Amino acid sequence: MEKSAVELKRRYIGIFSLNYFTQGITQSFFTIIIPIYLLQLITTLDVGEISLVMSMVLLPFGVKFIYGILSDKFGLKKMGRRKPWIIFPSIISGLLWILVPFVLTPDNAMLMITLLGIMIVIGVAMGDTAIDGLILDLYPKERLGRVQGTCWGFRSVGIIAGGPLVVMLFLGLRGVVEVSFIILGIAMIVFPFSVLLVKEVEKSLEVNALENLKVIFGKRKNWKVFGFSLFNAICDGVIFVILPLFVLIQWGLVGATGSEIDLIGNTDLYAPNALVAFIVGLGVITGALIGGRIADLQSRKRSVYYSFLITTGSFLLFVIPVPWYILMIFAFFIGSSAGWRNAAFSAVIGQESQLYPEMDSTYYATCNSFVNLGSIIGLQLTSILFISFAGFPVFGTYALIFLIMAILINIDLLPFFMMDPKEYEINKERSE
Repeated sequence: MEKSAVELKRRYIGIFSLNYFTQGITQSFFTIIIPIYLLQLITTLDVGEISLVMSMVLLPFGVKFIYGILSDKFGLKKMGRRKPWIIFPSIISGLLWILVPFVLTPDNAMLMITLLGIMIVIGVAMGDTAIDGLILDLYPKERLGRVQGTCWGFRSVGIIAGGPLVVMLFLGLRGVVEVSFIILGIAMIVFPFSVLLVKEVEKSLEVNALENLKVIFGKRKNWKVFGFSLFNAICDGVIFVILPLFVLIQWGLVGATGSEIDLIGNTDLYAPNALVAFIVGLGVITGALIGGRIADLQSRKRSVYYSFLITTGSFLLFVIPVPWYILMIFAFFIGSSAGWRNAAFSAVIGQESQLYPEMDSTYYATCNSFVNLGSIIGLQLTSILFISFAGFPVFGTYALIFLIMAILINIDLLPFFMMDPKEYEINKERSE
């Protein structure tokens, strides 16, 4: 097994997981809390419009390769290459979160959440990219699947369950929802400083970014990896944004007519929303741990195939008309499929990126740029589908969208088939 150039302390994974979890909560607020917050602020929303706004807010994740170049090439001598890009952008994002409850009104809510959201996500994406690079610098490839699977699992729990649980905590203490935005902002300012406890690998800051970019984008084989990345998250927007709303509709807590949703009476949606998110989050962390372990100890190819099978089956379950409490069980399965799929994916592209040691973060971030572009395309497509299915019964509309996502995720098998397994599989004899 390869050894790291620095001592890998157990607390490092905890530090990375804490920061991933906080970043995940930010995405959770946008995908889960903000739609509910806007619904209660404005009283009537269009699901297609929500999908469009969320796809715009997530756009900065689509250019992560730019942030990868920054953290590969530029840094501070006393802090290293990665830490400045983790700490300072997160501080800016935290300050913007603190502003959110003071500037949103029923008249400007959609515009302001879009503008502030884009700026917040730029900071989150920069920090996320730099932490990815720090992990690639520190850990040998034989441990990448488990380390990245664990960290991604915590990030996913933050994405799906973190926001609702934070809001429920403050509501349970008789607080107001707006306070949770302020607390999240403070957390984003404070937690990134924990990476100062991590010892970086000393690498030269003299990196020829242009030449490395020519190599990365100029090799035909890399476009197979980018294609695999693009379709890997095509359905994640539906899982993280649309599925919780569907469960609330089937629960009878939210009214729906076509793509429009509205409040039923004065129902408090945060508690049931938190429950749905918590169930999905349990699935995510379970799937991420299992998928990462199989990717490292058995086969990365096998782990990827299993993840596609589980994702497809999970979407097909939601086509079956069942009571809301059965949907909760299905939600656990689809959460586990997302965790497993992304843990296996992270192990594959983590090793592919190590073929470019000078620009490993840039390569990894480029793959994640395509991942996030795929997620944005999926949300845009969902918005178009809601418009196209106008006039259909509510359950039929959502069922068709879930069916289409089950088909789309399997397109990802085509570029994965064309990738060379020798570049991403572990040499078992060498790793034992």
